[in-house]
Amino acid sequence: MDIKILVNKEHSLEKDFAPENLIITDNNESNFHKYIDSSVKPMISSEIYPYFKKMQEDALKENIHIIVDSGYRSYEYQEKVYEALVKKIGNESAIKKVALPGCSEHQTGLAIDIAYIRNNVYTDDVGEDDLETKWLFNNAYKYGFILRYPKGKENITGFMFEPWHYRYVGDIAKIIYEENLTLEEYYEKYV
Repeated sequence: MDIKILVNKEHSLEKDFAPENLIITDNNESNFHKYIDSSVKPMISSEIYPYFKKMQEDALKENIHIIVDSGYRSYEYQEKVYEALVKKIGNESAIKKVALPGCSEHQTGLAIDIAYIRNNVYTDDVGEDDLETKWLFNNAYKYGFILRYPKGKENITGFMFEPWHYRYVGDIAKIIYEENLTLEEYYEKYV
């Protein structure tokens, strides 16, 4: 699979698309998606796992504990996530917060939602000013990851600012970071 693939509301994946060689990143027993399916463990493409592990290890050297809260999601699972949010906040609000099935980067196995471990307690309450968030923003590109839905670019990405959502794009991460681009803007400028 092309690690630079653009998946968004205009560029969707087939319902049966699934990446090969998924790997469980950890057991994540505190998975906040339990209300949908408690058996789901965070998985990512084995191709990007070494880059995530290196980023995780380097963060830990600075006492920053990050884990993958959510990785690969099948089309069907994304459908459940979306429907659960619609029931909670309505369709108009849900479409700004969660991708429609087939339009989620999580289906590629290249996208991760980051969570933190603080004082040995897992938290998915990720804030813009958190130490972990700032570290990731300034360092993730070194490992091939980009902040996928940055603040101030909602009209381009179609999604609200998500300081926890990172996407592996490989060597183009440095360009995206240095030029303050979204993946959409990178495609428009370079592809």
